Amino acid sequence: MPDDELLFLSHRIPFPPNKGDKIRAHAIITHLAPHYKIHLACHIDDPHDLKYCSTVQAMLGGECLFLPLSRPAALRRALISAAAGRSLTEGYFDSPVMRRWIGDLLRRRPVKKALVFGSAMAPYILRQPELNAGRCILDLVDVDSDKWSQYAKASAIPKRWLYGFEARKLAQLERRAARAFGTTVLVSPHEAATFTSMAPESASKIYSICNGVDLSYFDPAQQHRSPYPEGEVPIVMTGQMDYWPNLQGAEWFAKQVFPQVAAEMPQARFYVVGANPPPDFLKKMAGVTVTGRVPDVRPYLAHARAAVAPLRIARGVQNKVLEAMAMARPVIATSAATRALLVTTKREVWVEDDPLLFARATIETLKNSELRNLGPSGRTYVEQHHNWDRLMSGFEALFNASNADIASEPQRPAPITFSARLAARV
Repeated sequence: MPDDELLFLSHRIPFPPNKGDKIRAHAIITHLAPHYKIHLACHIDDPHDLKYCSTVQAMLGGECLFLPLSRPAALRRALISAAAGRSLTEGYFDSPVMRRWIGDLLRRRPVKKALVFGSAMAPYILRQPELNAGRCILDLVDVDSDKWSQYAKASAIPKRWLYGFEARKLAQLERRAARAFGTTVLVSPHEAATFTSMAPESASKIYSICNGVDLSYFDPAQQHRSPYPEGEVPIVMTGQMDYWPNLQGAEWFAKQVFPQVAAEMPQARFYVVGANPPPDFLKKMAGVTVTGRVPDVRPYLAHARAAVAPLRIARGVQNKVLEAMAMARPVIATSAATRALLVTTKREVWVEDDPLLFARATIETLKNSELRNLGPSGRTYVEQHHNWDRLMSGFEALFNASNADIASEPQRPAPITFSARLAARV
């Protein structure tokens, strides 16, 4: 067991790796576990995840706090936080139990550094006198405040006011946290550039480490039984379906794009695959199937003729896109869903934003065998640029730098310029 000890804070349990933030958090702890005894404090917002607590604790080797999140209590805390002039997010994920647990751990254990996953967990370190935030890494992943700003622009009053308030208050928290933490990491050069423009005083401490994909799990060479009826031409969208951008994107494709596809290809069918959709979501749409939670998305990807990522609002790297590309499926996506990737339209994916053009791209991909070669090109892209082991070496370098004494101003790996990152396709 490693001697070095590390505190890892996450707004939800980093297992199983079945949705965006959990995929990244799981990859980080998997990579760091051989080098550190990891102490974990996290919320559990899905009762299905309670059965994984012992698996995670055995994996990390340290002490763990798994705190079930009561939605009514969290909403009350969020309102109190807003009334005090702070973000709703900060209150939603605040917990006196977690604060006491962290303080007690730090007094008992030789923990000198932490990795904080997401802006929601940053206040636990900012208010913690037992730990120097300058030794800690904050993985913002995405610029959440900008996502709330997008929500505000896409919503009517009063939601526009509420989302705008959250965008402003969360941006203040993100900027304050970046000043305090030794390093702030984001998931793509685009996210890092966005955040640097918001927090220029912390530019020298902002890094970009992209998401990867489990290439051995999402392997097109593996055999899966088709979940689709004979004779259909299935088009699939995967993703957590209690996440508004996914719902909005699926509805946009089902209502504005798919009818044009079905008119030309009556055998086409649109499958929305992901957990927790609203009960009546797209139920009456001809040619549309909403599956809900499935045990494995790979059969749906493996036997789809095409995958779509029709997101109108998005931040960061969309794992649904990487997974479909890894399964060598041709992907048609919006620019919002692909802006974090260094792809060329019609080479690794087909990018369109207009519903008519998106429909035409889908039809052409389904009909044209040459365009279906987008799939193998996408697989090659993720093999080259989204290998977890290679990407996680960036976190290892930052932690190695943080091993030095803060007072002596250690030699840190210099932040790569965003243009250099793009040129290197990091």
